[in-house]
Amino acid sequence: MEGSSQGGYPGMADMELIADALIYRQGDMTISADHRFGPGTTLITGRIGSGKSTLSLLLSGQMEPESGAVRRSGIESEILSLQFPEYHITGATVAEEIRSWGVEPTSVLPVIPEAMWGRDPHTLSRGELKRLNLASVLARNPDLLILDEPFSSLDADMKRWFCREIQKRRERITIIFTHEREIIPDSDDRLVMRNGQLEGEGGSRQSRAMNHSRPEETQTTFSDGRLRLLSVISLSLGAFISIGGALLALVWWAGASRKGRRLPEKRLIAALALLILVPAVVTEILVGGGVSYGIRMGVILLISFWAYAEFRGGDMLDIFVSFFGERFGFDIGLAAEMTLQSFHLAGSDLREIQRAFSIKGMKIDHKSIIPAALTLLLLHIRRADETANLLAIRGFQSGGTHKPNFSTFPKDVILTFFAVLIAILSIFIFW
Repeated sequence: MEGSSQGGYPGMADMELIADALIYRQGDMTISADHRFGPGTTLITGRIGSGKSTLSLLLSGQMEPESGAVRRSGIESEILSLQFPEYHITGATVAEEIRSWGVEPTSVLPVIPEAMWGRDPHTLSRGELKRLNLASVLARNPDLLILDEPFSSLDADMKRWFCREIQKRRERITIIFTHEREIIPDSDDRLVMRNGQLEGEGGSRQSRAMNHSRPEETQTTFSDGRLRLLSVISLSLGAFISIGGALLALVWWAGASRKGRRLPEKRLIAALALLILVPAVVTEILVGGGVSYGIRMGVILLISFWAYAEFRGGDMLDIFVSFFGERFGFDIGLAAEMTLQSFHLAGSDLREIQRAFSIKGMKIDHKSIIPAALTLLLLHIRRADETANLLAIRGFQSGGTHKPNFSTFPKDVILTFFAVLIAILSIFIFW
């Protein structure tokens, strides 16, 4: 296999991480890598959105490739440090957080002074959390250490300290995904992610020719957000009115989403199904009609999940400005846009928190649900504060200038026609 790291020391030749023809589809991008990582330091750079974080999750085993494999040889311990240190918080105090990584607080002195040990990690700044996270994982000193943007939020002195600590790991494997250009550790190999492809820094492809067929890209059903919204309203109305409308809406969904049915995680589906099932059973026992209620509400939830997964950034702003104009529609659309984005970000945050717990060998259960919930809340508070500050800096008060952009295709019109037809049939025939 080409592109082997040149780092390595006597007695450590058997320690190796192999990305063996990895293929993973992420939206419109396909992540691919074919590389051997040996002892020493590998720096991987690339633009935002080039696939670096996804590759770090694949290499660490937190995500599974669609084809190819990640193989380990001689690696007995490994840690992935996520880009945002807030995700990793599992302890009620800084001392507990350090111990959650399997090391004692004394091992991170003087980077994390004793005066900080009793503090709540949620009260630390992002820079302090980054120091806490890096000091802990470096003290653990695993055979394989994968770091996603470790330099972010660090001052120059801490960056230099970090580089010195990385130099001590020359007999182990360290893979760093970073944008940093000025203060970086000496490296044995430098690579770059370009549009999902892992390549040599000079542009040479580090992967051998791949003949794997790539999966068909999942595209949104509607290109026109207005027609998607009208379809969702019509289908929900039809399903709510009658069991016949619900069954027709289910058939519509099965046909419209046949190329890519994206659903929430199984636990969320189970929880929501339980919320529907319990009142349905009680209603059926007491007064009857519970089965009909369960089917109709289940279809409405399914349509809602579909619409949520189909959402694209900018849709709500386009829709409301087109309906109500820039003076009133901009504010309503901006609020709707930020609300839906917050739901998407909450789901993404929850997945990252689950990964962070998994990295420490923990699960989110009744004992850890409180720190996980606090972490999620902290992330949203900080993000809301940053957004509010940004709007204030830009002098936003009310209204704005925005020109909606819609692409309407015949299939959009046809699907919307049948969705509206289902609502009409439910009202005049099935009801």
